[in-house]
Amino acid sequence: MENESTTLQKRPNDLILWESFRRGDRVAFENIYQAHFGSLVRYGLKISQDQDLIQDCIQDLFIELWDSRQQLTIPNSIRFYLLKSLRYKIIRQLQNSNTESLENGYAAVIEDSVEHNILLQETRSGYLRQLGLAMDQLPKRQREALHLRYFQGLSNEDVARLMGVNYQSACKFIYTALKSLRNIMRLSSLIPTLWFFI
Repeated sequence: MENESTTLQKRPNDLILWESFRRGDRVAFENIYQAHFGSLVRYGLKISQDQDLIQDCIQDLFIELWDSRQQLTIPNSIRFYLLKSLRYKIIRQLQNSNTESLENGYAAVIEDSVEHNILLQETRSGYLRQLGLAMDQLPKRQREALHLRYFQGLSNEDVARLMGVNYQSACKFIYTALKSLRNIMRLSSLIPTLWFFI
């Protein structure tokens, strides 16, 4: 799998798609929308649980992209550009509306998946549930950094730029979050064993 921080110049399909979009090609625009809509929704839901707000911000983002397409430059990564733009829009909306706290606006990180083996599915679901609950215990910046790094596939450099922090801070967010998750998950796996002995 190719690293998401690869520049558009090294990914000719993205370059061609972006250039076509800038020239007014609606099919290219729709392809960009369809290719990134899912990851934008998932990322938006990490910032706010208000699905209507997320949908509105994504719609506004793409309307603004279309309206200003001729003035846009070529980003290093379409995905990074869209995620950063969406993050800015959501945070701006939340700050303006004051209807939801940014601190508590993050959702659990659990995605449903279909497994062939029922036992494997139950084990995986249980683990993801534990992971989601464990991630809820992390500070918001650590959750955001983990989501960007492991669920959006961004490099540490891109995580730092997107979050507006230096590289060392982004690495520290990720490292500390992973360490905390490991401890939380280890503790939660011991609790059923402790109940057995009580």
